[in-house]
Amino acid sequence: MNQFTKKTNPAEAEPGTEPQKTHWVAGLIVKMAMMMFVIFIAFCARVHLNDKTEQLAREKARILEEIREKRTEIQTLVAKRESLRSWDNINKKINQYNLALRAVNPSQVRYMKRFEGQVAAPSQYGGDTRVADTSAGAALTSGGIQ
Repeated sequence: MNQFTKKTNPAEAEPGTEPQKTHWVAGLIVKMAMMMFVIFIAFCARVHLNDKTEQLAREKARILEEIREKRTEIQTLVAKRESLRSWDNINKKINQYNLALRAVNPSQVRYMKRFEGQVAAPSQYGGDTRVADTSAGAALTSGGIQ
């Protein structure tokens, strides 16, 4: 019994029963454990996403470097192709291998008409439609092949 208020405590009133304090403590512990579990899952998800983002950034950098290298290689090959297709290089190879080739006579050049539905072979070479006419009739009409 409390001496100041003259009230009795229910726990003191019945000496054989224990107070039921564990229910709210157990509930609090379960709620705290669930909150900790949710925070842990969120932390793990964030770490996983950061790892994935860094991995993708590294892969992007590698691919961009590869693209840069391929563009440089393409530019080098285009420059080499142009140098090999130049008339100076062709003329040098003709002289080097002692080939009996000469330049086309302008009277041998003919222009072809493009018809609808037909594929013109010169279009794959930049649209140039000039072709050398090496037929026997062209030799007779142009004054002969020199």
